[in-house]
Amino acid sequence: MQPDLANSGRERSPLRVGDAIMRRLPLPSTLVRFLVVGGIGYLINQFFLYLLYDSPAFWFLPSRNSAVDLGLFTHPDIRLLISSILAVEVAIVVQFLAHERWTFRDRQHRGWGPLRFLRFNLSSAVSPIIVVVTVNTLTPVFGISPYISNTIGILAGFTWNWTVNTLLIWPQR
Repeated sequence: MQPDLANSGRERSPLRVGDAIMRRLPLPSTLVRFLVVGGIGYLINQFFLYLLYDSPAFWFLPSRNSAVDLGLFTHPDIRLLISSILAVEVAIVVQFLAHERWTFRDRQHRGWGPLRFLRFNLSSAVSPIIVVVTVNTLTPVFGISPYISNTIGILAGFTWNWTVNTLLIWPQR
């Protein structure tokens, strides 16, 4: 008997092939999808962090290593802070759209879409805070590359995101 992947009578769209592969994996397909979307979000986050922090495309941002001292708030590299916040938010938008349309497509979608996005963004606030604090602590204080610091922060926020998304944003039916 031929597996679903080799069936010539069926349409071979990427989603069908992906679904067939996930049926064979010992992990729950929703977790695999969540990891794929998270991986894509990671790549988007890293790309935008580079684009905003290291590339000349955003020349109007403060220069690298520009310190800011506002009394209660001081930061040794305000461009890094701005770049890491924006990169995280772009990744959140993309991940929400992917979770809505692919990861949790079979789950309950309670409430109005923009309200779900706001809930997703707020519930995800812990993870971006972890990422931004990690990048902005490990890089200036310990001299670790912002890309390695970003990776550490993203890995630290994974468990929180999985739990909140599966229990609160897209619960099982």
